[in-house]
Amino acid sequence: VAAANDGLANAVVVQLKAHKLKPIPLSGQDATPQGVQNIISGWQTMTVYKDVRLEAKAAAKAAIQLVKGQKLTTTGTVPNGKKKMPAVLIKPVSITKSNYKLLFTSGFLKKSDVCNGAYAKYCK
Repeated sequence: VAAANDGLANAVVVQLKAHKLKPIPLSGQDATPQGVQNIISGWQTMTVYKDVRLEAKAAAKAAIQLVKGQKLTTTGTVPNGKKKMPAVLIKPVSITKSNYKLLFTSGFLKKSDVCNGAYAKYCK
């Protein structure tokens, strides 16, 4: 299941558990504490992490450039159906059991928000 976000991925997890089914390949997005809990406990395969702090910084820089009438600093292009448009591309990161701690070391999430209650045993 390619869920639009970790909340929808969790709805899949809830239904799998309610029907006493085993985990299936399941991805989400947003790297939420709940999504990471589902990952470390084996119920969610991965989440897409896009650091909103980097997105906000890039958006602020672009806004300042626009207000000042400056040319936008771009890093690539994206198609819009008719032509390729300049864009600021920020690489997303796939978060899995093998690299979820990146979210803690980067300061995006607090370990205490993920590694608590029934999920503490999955954190090493």
